[in-house]
Amino acid sequence: MKWAGAAAAVGVAGASAYGGLFEAWDYELTETVVPVRDLPERFEGFRIAQVSDVHHGRLVPIEEVRRVVELANAARADMIALTGDYTTQFRRYVEPCAEALAELKAPEGVWAVLGNHDHNTDGELTKRALVRRGISVLTNENTLLRRGADSLQLAGADDWGWGYADFKRALGGVDLARPTLLLSHEPIAFDMEETRGVSLILSGHTHGGQVCLPVVGSPVKYIWGKYLRHLSGMYEQDGARLYVSRGTGMIGVPLRIGARPEVAVLRLQRA
Repeated sequence: MKWAGAAAAVGVAGASAYGGLFEAWDYELTETVVPVRDLPERFEGFRIAQVSDVHHGRLVPIEEVRRVVELANAARADMIALTGDYTTQFRRYVEPCAEALAELKAPEGVWAVLGNHDHNTDGELTKRALVRRGISVLTNENTLLRRGADSLQLAGADDWGWGYADFKRALGGVDLARPTLLLSHEPIAFDMEETRGVSLILSGHTHGGQVCLPVVGSPVKYIWGKYLRHLSGMYEQDGARLYVSRGTGMIGVPLRIGARPEVAVLRLQRA
């Protein structure tokens, strides 16, 4: 029994060292094709780089946020979507993080929504810091991306966990019969009646579980249940799609296991 216990301890220690020293900082640039019904011709092949959950703070130094920015810029996407949780808790990290994110570049702009940790830190301070650096923050509102005579509807919802999300207002005036993109930090947006018919929802929040173990999967699914049933990747229902990014940062423990950090690229394609 002593030897078995020792072996288990060594295994846990080894996995933790791997997760903290390697996988936590092994960023992956993924690309996913998203079929969109009635996608306008000029938006065929439109590429969106999604950056989520950078969580600059004690566990994630600013140098790592800069690495994420470099990776996103290297994707040469048409638009960049930021889906929340730029810091974790302390206000002193907001300005440096916004300064690093200001280096993100895309011809159709950098668009953002806030996450639960942004409000935990200071939502208004975070929004002002991003906007001051040219990043457009959508707070329960929408706009149009235009390419010639063609347009793509873009909406953003505030954080659901803090009770600030107003999906009806975010999609006010939007014609859901036309292609629509919604940014929402928490993937529970996919379950809301108001979002039925949205072509693509981009979310983060879950970190892909952050720690995903063989056989049992991610322990957080057993803790948060239905609120994290959409953990990572693409989901589809009734023609609508949700993409949940694994994000790039960490909370709680300084490691990732089985949930490699990602910058996701979504390429729109006519269905």
